[in-house]
Amino acid sequence: MAMVDMTGQPRSDEELQEAIDCVKTVMVKHSTVLPLFTVHALTILDCLRELQNFRRLLEQ
Repeated sequence: MAMVDMTGQPRSDEELQEAIDCVKTVMVKHSTVLPLFTVHALTILDCLRELQNFRRLLEQ
């Protein structure tokens, strides 16, 4: 099952958190092999966290 729907948005908050955790795992386990990804991963994490915040605001 895809983690995103047809609009490119995560299907649920749980899957959004899972995506954040996956990026963190790759950063920690492969930081010496993929140093350039680690730099980009920080940007990816920021974007995912912002999306998480926007979703919470919309729910209120």
